[in-house]
Amino acid sequence: MDADEEAIRRQLDAVVGDQYRPPRRPRELVLKWLGAAALAVATAAIVMGTLHRYMTNAESQPRPQKPVTVTIVPPK
Repeated sequence: MDADEEAIRRQLDAVVGDQYRPPRRPRELVLKWLGAAALAVATAAIVMGTLHRYMTNAESQPRPQKPVTVTIVPPK
């Protein structure tokens, strides 16, 4: 290798890294995806529960009275 290739390799190692990480085992991937799916379902349940609570509170409030109309007369 000449100096240019060595410089390029050092720059590449600084950005990408010089360690090879083999692919994960299938069991680890399945556990990761199951954990992610469980978190997604829990987040959706929290959002839906919050929306349901606020919507039922809004529906149980008495309806406002008929609005009062105000007629503004321009000055003479």
